[in-house]
Amino acid sequence: MSSEHHVLVSWSGSDDESKPLIEILNRLGYPFTVKTEDTTQLEIVVESDSMRGLRDAVDELLVQLSSLED
Repeated sequence: MSSEHHVLVSWSGSDDESKPLIEILNRLGYPFTVKTEDTTQLEIVVESDSMRGLRDAVDELLVQLSSLED
């Protein structure tokens, strides 16, 4: 039986701030959901068959998302 590991990354902010994040997520192919109430909330699911792969995938996701801060 193989194991699967996953992490849920949650982000919240304005609708305008979410648009570039959504573009990156679509380009990278991460599954995510968008909830809009007073703020926009993104929930991003990162999965891997191994813990090392999961760590690498989460690291890459955070690098890509943090590129918007520059």
